[in-house]
Amino acid sequence: MNKAHPLRDAGLAISLMTIVPTSARMPEDGTVPQVAGWFPAVGLALGAVGYTLVKVVGAYPLRHAQPFLLAALIVTFWAIATRMMHLDGLADVADGYWGSHDPARRLEIMSDSHVGAFGASAITLVLIVEIMAIGSINFAPHELPLLLVPAIARFSATAGCWLGKPARQGGLGRSVMARPTVLGAMPALVVFVGVAAVSWLIYGVTGAVLFTVGILLALGIPHVLARRFGGVTGDVLGASVLLTETILFVAFALVG
Repeated sequence: MNKAHPLRDAGLAISLMTIVPTSARMPEDGTVPQVAGWFPAVGLALGAVGYTLVKVVGAYPLRHAQPFLLAALIVTFWAIATRMMHLDGLADVADGYWGSHDPARRLEIMSDSHVGAFGASAITLVLIVEIMAIGSINFAPHELPLLLVPAIARFSATAGCWLGKPARQGGLGRSVMARPTVLGAMPALVVFVGVAAVSWLIYGVTGAVLFTVGILLALGIPHVLARRFGGVTGDVLGASVLLTETILFVAFALVG
């Protein structure tokens, strides 16, 4: 039975998803902790720092004179704060996704520490698009997407853990994959309600539509990627977060 321990699970989520160390440790009795429900909250915290950065420099010329430089600094902070694990996951998934027609061989390619042409191209293109989208948002009246999008994007990792099946018996992905308990799902639910409310209050119907699109992306992208590998891995979870985040930033940038 996978029982939720909120303080331990929150600490594990922070240590797994960021560079912030905590004293939380994986259970030694073989049970799977209810960590995934805390991923959106971690994303909200990361988004809060990016949002604060924009607000702090908003009184200075950097925001409007160099919005894309500011966007690059925000993306760089997020990459460092997350140990670049989402970028690493995207590179591994891209190399494996297009590297073979055999699912077993794709998993082998993903396990290789070297980055191939597909992985390097995927990282470059996604970073360019994300930076350009965030730079465009810096011109908008509201910078709230910087707060909201990272939280929604982390739900893709939550969805992969809750609904997917592991591609391997070991690895990071397998260690956090479990069906949610009521208590384990509560942190994600609280974040969803808050993000949905803010989206509606600030953007109205458009915000509600974008929130819905974000949730659908978070549910769908891990499933699409996992089909190529016979299941979910840690790399699939990381790539899903970054792809969901980038697409949703583009959507917010387009609506202004």
